[in-house]
Amino acid sequence: MSNPVTRQVFFLTGVFFAIWLVLLASGRQSMLRDPGTFWHVTTGQRILDSGGVPRVDPYSFTRAGQPWVDDQWLAECGMAWLYHRLGWDGLLLATATLLAVTYTWLAARLVGAGLHALPALLLLAVAILAGAPQFHLRPLVLTLGLFGLTFAMLVDVEAGRHRRRQLGWLVPLFVFWANGHGGVLAGLGTVALCVGGWCVVWLNLGSAGVPPAMRNLHEPPAIRNAGETPALLLLVVTLALATLVNPYGLRLPEEWWTTLSMPLPEIINEHARLPLGESVGWATLSLAAVFGCVLLGTRRGQSHFCGDHTTAWCLPQKSGHSLPRLRVTWLVPLVWFVLALQRVRNAPLFAVAATIALADALPHCRLGEWLARHGMFSPPHRPAVKPGRRAWLGLVPPLAAVTVAFAIQFAGIAVPIIGRGWVRFDPARWPMDLLPALEAIDRSEPQGTPIFNDLNFGGFLIAHTPRLRVFVDDRCSVYGGDFLLAYERARREDPARIDGWRRQYGFRYALVESRGRFDRYLTGNRWALIGRSPAAALYQFGGK
Repeated sequence: MSNPVTRQVFFLTGVFFAIWLVLLASGRQSMLRDPGTFWHVTTGQRILDSGGVPRVDPYSFTRAGQPWVDDQWLAECGMAWLYHRLGWDGLLLATATLLAVTYTWLAARLVGAGLHALPALLLLAVAILAGAPQFHLRPLVLTLGLFGLTFAMLVDVEAGRHRRRQLGWLVPLFVFWANGHGGVLAGLGTVALCVGGWCVVWLNLGSAGVPPAMRNLHEPPAIRNAGETPALLLLVVTLALATLVNPYGLRLPEEWWTTLSMPLPEIINEHARLPLGESVGWATLSLAAVFGCVLLGTRRGQSHFCGDHTTAWCLPQKSGHSLPRLRVTWLVPLVWFVLALQRVRNAPLFAVAATIALADALPHCRLGEWLARHGMFSPPHRPAVKPGRRAWLGLVPPLAAVTVAFAIQFAGIAVPIIGRGWVRFDPARWPMDLLPALEAIDRSEPQGTPIFNDLNFGGFLIAHTPRLRVFVDDRCSVYGGDFLLAYERARREDPARIDGWRRQYGFRYALVESRGRFDRYLTGNRWALIGRSPAAALYQFGGK
């Protein structure tokens, strides 16, 4: 245990198991609260059964037959395949594993930079809190890992740890990402920001009178000569074209743009502004404060920690030039912090980017010096330490545990936390008590029978009553901003609007939030109550 690599291996193994087990234990209900989880699995199964992606909306009666671009089809196929074999327990296990791997990898970058266990754990805990509200069984968790991998590659290239040609691996990565989740736009925007910043830095060096030969001393050498700029710009164009390798072509980026331009903060909570009074808000602000201290404390000239592994971010003092040591990639988290303030959904991406940038910046700032004086930071003497055999052996326990957990589930063994039968749907969130009545309606009514529903129950109905067609669900781009805003106004202020919709569409059933405005309005207005649960009330127009 005296060897630093061995200690690091034990530490990271413990981090993985802690995150993994906590997510499995707490996520049995909390990670199944997103309405999109249901229709993601259902759509994936339809794709696997039919062999083709959906082109028109198959689920609603308000948008029946209208074009639909399923921008998460590949991830949905994976979810459906896993659900078909292991059910919701298997999906929870896979999601918890992906998240545990992502955040353990972030911890590895922190301790690899020389940060000791306690501050590394504190930073990691804050980063997890900032992302926790988005931990659900849905393709977004894939974006967290892929975004982190993309940004880490950019950081390592700018720091000189990797060659620029390794950025070429982003092309197949983006093809996969674009078909799995629209978060690929976050990766594309981040690459464009970094490449643009590198070009600006190179041009500014020239405008400052620094000769080309001396510019190569500028570290990290993101651009060493003018001839390399077109290759980086070509990379950005290639990555943009890579997103077009999909079954929908140009319609896929159009779908992303439609979603981004909609007034989602007024409709969907996860697109609202960062709630500063909640845990996700103060965690994001805390991480931003630490990151701001690091940026403000970056030093000019030779770094205290440079030694023989870097000549720092500025030209040597004897050259007569003193350039700030801020790297372009260190500024990217600031952009994501602004985006997180505007939409809470971006908070996990800010947390991932800030953690990666912190690991890179700490050896070059006054905060790192302060931590070193207090025995909490020991930067390595080389820019990258290759893991030895003992480091790779650290992967054995997590791999073995995950393999055993999946084997237990494939065998159908009921074991707490890692086995079958662990997942529980929160009855306060989902109308589980009303399932028998809903399934009876689904069996007795003709195919395509419409049912009015609140937005949060759309995915639930899609999954459990496939013969019925829903009024609305959380596929926002399908319904459009005007329709969703009209629904939201009716839900909050004008529940009598349901009468007009009933005459327009002819539905006779309604599944609405319990004790909501629709629920109170329907009571006694020619609607008969079929059943009630803590989450919802089921009505039929004109009696049973």
